[in-house]
Amino acid sequence: SPCCAGTGPKELQPWLLGLTAVVVFLFIVFVVLLVNRLWQIRMRRWDGDTSCTRLGWVGLAWGGAAGSVRA
Repeated sequence: SPCCAGTGPKELQPWLLGLTAVVVFLFIVFVVLLVNRLWQIRMRRWDGDTSCTRLGWVGLAWGGAAGSVRA
């Protein structure tokens, strides 16, 4: 039909391209955090360690100092 006559590859609008980039980035971050969580659970079961903190990798990122802050 004549209304669809010029359909071909089209460029995305800049805002749509930016939105797509943000969504893909957040999805990648979500997957990385999920894999990290599953890896920690697996390692905890493998080591038999029950003394892990609830902070997870955040506590490790601060060198374990996050749980030892004194009031």
